[in-house]
Amino acid sequence: MTRFAALMLAAVLLSGTAAQAATLKPAATVADGQILLGDLFDGLEPDVATRAVMVAPVPGRRASLDAPTLSRIAASNGIDWRASGGADRIVVERASVQVTNEAIVDGLRLALRDAGVGGQADVLLDNRTLSLFLPAGNDASVRVENLAYDAVRGRVTAEIIAPATGPEVVRQNIGARVMDMVELPVLARRMAMGEVIGDGDITYLRQPRDRVQAGAVVEASEMIGKTLRRAVAPNQAVNVRDVREPVVVGKGQAVTILLQSSTMSLTASGKALSDGGMGELVRIVNTSSNRVIEAVVAGPNLVTVNPSNPVIAPVSQVSGPSKKAAR
Repeated sequence: MTRFAALMLAAVLLSGTAAQAATLKPAATVADGQILLGDLFDGLEPDVATRAVMVAPVPGRRASLDAPTLSRIAASNGIDWRASGGADRIVVERASVQVTNEAIVDGLRLALRDAGVGGQADVLLDNRTLSLFLPAGNDASVRVENLAYDAVRGRVTAEIIAPATGPEVVRQNIGARVMDMVELPVLARRMAMGEVIGDGDITYLRQPRDRVQAGAVVEASEMIGKTLRRAVAPNQAVNVRDVREPVVVGKGQAVTILLQSSTMSLTASGKALSDGGMGELVRIVNTSSNRVIEAVVAGPNLVTVNPSNPVIAPVSQVSGPSKKAAR
């Protein structure tokens, strides 16, 4: 073999084994379970770029590859790449679909409802930050299996499977507290004493049933059309003692006293010693006899007395509204 031929053969051999020049990508997102050379480096031939070099992180996670790791990958795969410094690195993220905590809670709540647990029940997961990550392309839905509800303890356990249909990708055991919830009518704005509550003044507040205070108003009908005995802040439970029928007989107002039975009807003049709404019991002084009686408010300036209702006391014995009347 001539010297020229030997040189040509060496050139061919060297060109066949020469390393490919490449540049490091700034970041990478992979859809499958393997990290390819082409995910890490630019400037590679197609057959080299599709070569798998390591397992990808699980869905929803990321992996950081530092300069020494990248140098080993490049050298073992014949890639001409040298780290420019220790700061060279790439973060590889696995593309995923997230099943949120809210979606898990909604699925569990629906399963409880299907099992006959109250429709107002709410669920608080033991792991309040729990979320599931599925490989990209999956549906972010769940189904519930092996539901076990303990009504005494207010606890539920179950298995969450995602996605809801098709091949199972994730199965997760969960535990949660189940709370019986109620919707309380509350004021949507701050209202002053004496204001009449209308439909537009009502909004609703969800609370666990066991946290509802005794005497709280539970139906909007108990508030609408009523007035407040005191100023009440918005978005807090309203006590039945805080609402009343609108005042139609005011303290100190002249009223007509109507005494009526099946055989007679009598009227007299009087003066109210306290405010009263429709149907409420108020104290009235008969201005003719100077006696104090209890009467029921029947309308503006009108009160009614049952014939069997006793006289409370002469007005001279009543020092004020707070003094208990003698019987």
